Amino acid sequence: MTKYGTKNNRSSIMVLKTLQMLLQDNYTMKELIKNLNAQEAVPVFNNSIVSKYINTCRYCNIEISKLNNKYYVANVPFGIELTTGDINLLENLQSIVKEKMSNKALKIFDNFIEKLNRFSNRKIAKVEKKTYKLATELFENAILEKRKINLILKNKKVIECVPLKIFDVKNKILFNVLEDGEEKNIDSSKVSGLEVLNKKFVHNFNKISVVFLLKGELASRYSLRENEHLVSTDRPGCIAVSNCGENKDILFSRLLRYDDMCEIISPKSYRQEMKQILKEALSNYGEI
Repeated sequence: MTKYGTKNNRSSIMVLKTLQMLLQDNYTMKELIKNLNAQEAVPVFNNSIVSKYINTCRYCNIEISKLNNKYYVANVPFGIELTTGDINLLENLQSIVKEKMSNKALKIFDNFIEKLNRFSNRKIAKVEKKTYKLATELFENAILEKRKINLILKNKKVIECVPLKIFDVKNKILFNVLEDGEEKNIDSSKVSGLEVLNKKFVHNFNKISVVFLLKGELASRYSLRENEHLVSTDRPGCIAVSNCGENKDILFSRLLRYDDMCEIISPKSYRQEMKQILKEALSNYGEI
């Protein structure tokens, strides 16, 4: 009976050691095994054992996910309960540290915030150049966990939305989100904070197929993207391209560069929206 109890206690300790390591940082399986064995007199951790301990944590309602081949703790049932007042206080402290103290002190404080996020019931990060890594990591984790987010804008507006993708366009980081059924790109420079909510979303978005015509020389030299294929057309000297799932704003920006050698055929709403964009552009130059 004593041996059985001792064996169970040792296994429990090993589970806690695994959890403790994951609460420190995100690791690949190889890194986890190496770091865990470094604390032991004799190596005892291997792939099978660590996988078993991770699953034990999951059985105890500790959410451990895997992103970019790294394991991380997404949520713990015993997380610190932070109120909105607590969050505001932390943001004020972060601003004071940034304005009044050294870069080293700011780095220490940012590391503290990152660790606090691992234990908190509310995951929130400042969105600024020095904390982009943390903010983008939270955004990507929210996508993986199918959780909604709040984007806190600098004008104090809060947007509750579904995270879709992060784009880097001309050195601008854009949060691609779905708000009230409408897809939007939010410029990160207008965002002061990002909070991951406990609300789940169902990923059942329909990828819209956009068909556009390319004419003349462009038609002969156009290279199809991964999400594109040719469809039939009766227009001589033209090719018809079907584009599926590309972000609307990015697609429009690209097609506008093709000038009069490009024409959107469907869907009708996209065709009308493009016509309105062109109409407004021409009106700025007194053409209509």
